[in-house]
Formats: sequence, structure tokens, C-alpha cells
Amino acid sequence: MAISFFWAVGTVLFIQFPPLAKNVLHASKEVASLFLVIFSVGIAIGSVSINAMLKGTVSARWSAPSVIVMGLFVVAFYLVCRAWPPMEDGLLDVGAFIARPLAIPLLLCLLGIAVAGGMFVVPLYAFLTTFVPKAETARTIAANNIVNSGAMVIGSLVAMALSAMGLPLQEQVLLSAAMCVISALLGAQLYRSERAARG
Repeated sequence: MAISFFWAVGTVLFIQFPPLAKNVLHASKEVASLFLVIFSVGIAIGSVSINAMLKGTVSARWSAPSVIVMGLFVVAFYLVCRAWPPMEDGLLDVGAFIARPLAIPLLLCLLGIAVAGGMFVVPLYAFLTTFVPKAETARTIAANNIVNSGAMVIGSLVAMALSAMGLPLQEQVLLSAAMCVISALLGAQLYRSERAARG
């Protein structure tokens, strides 16, 4: 469930990136693509970082703190979007976007979201394949993929419903932060179960 909530959060953010870039940040689709690249790089950095912190062991120890940090970066991203100055003509290309005063803080917030997200979800995948009986690993992964798909669909529908209700894109970003709280609770519960199992 914690993994599925992560993908639901990611889906909401991915759906919001293109319209957020165009309508709030007044940036071109290339800037939205830059967001996705930074997000992917951040996930990779988070994966390497958490592996170093856990020293190769499989544990959900840092899952709850990581997703809380992710939520804080989402709130910071929201605040920078709120402070973004309006423009009257044209869309910013990548160079013009980066030249804006708030662009670097915005991109750092996005990178922080992705790094913390990688630190959260990667150990959970390792946990999923390690702490189940070997005979049930394949079916467990298959079941998790089905639940993940359902969570992504639900995340998409919620994002579309909020847009249809006229909720501003910046405010929709806060939905992701709220979902991080739920993921943190699930991650903490998983770590408590892990500690109990290890005696």
C-alpha cells in the first residue's frame, strides 16, 4: 500500500507538470520535459543514497522520514509556484525559464521531491521481494503491480476531478503533500512490523 500511495502521488504530480508549467509558470513544454528529467535523475540519486545509508541491508527504517521530507519539498514547491510572477506574453523556453529568479529554487524543490521519493520507494521494493516466501515472490510482485496500477488510475481521476471543479493547479499540488502523510503512516507501520519480526 505504501508503494501504491507513492505511485499515486507521482501520478498526480506527473499529470500536473505540463499544465502547471504552461499556465502557472508560463513555460514551454520543453520546461515540463525538464521537470520529468529532473524527477527521474532525483529518483536515481535517492536510490543510491538510501542504499549507502542502509549499507546494503533491506529495511523500511528510513521510509517514513523520507516520505515526510518528500511532502515538505512538495509544500516548498507549492510555495514557489504561488510566488511565481505573472507574465503577459509568450511562453518561456528552457534558457529563459532558468534565468528567472525563482527557477533554481523551484528546480531544487523538484529535485528534493524526487530524491526523497527514491529514498522512500526503493527500499520498499527490496523489502517486498525479500520478506515474503520465495514461492510467493512472483505472485506478490504481480499483486503489487495491480494495486499500483489501481492507485495510479485513482490518482489520475482525482487530479482530473479537481481540475473539473476549478481548483487551481497550485492548490492541487498540496494534495500530493497530504498523500505523503498517508504514505508515511504506512511506512512507519511497515517498519514496526519489521522490527517485531526480527525480535
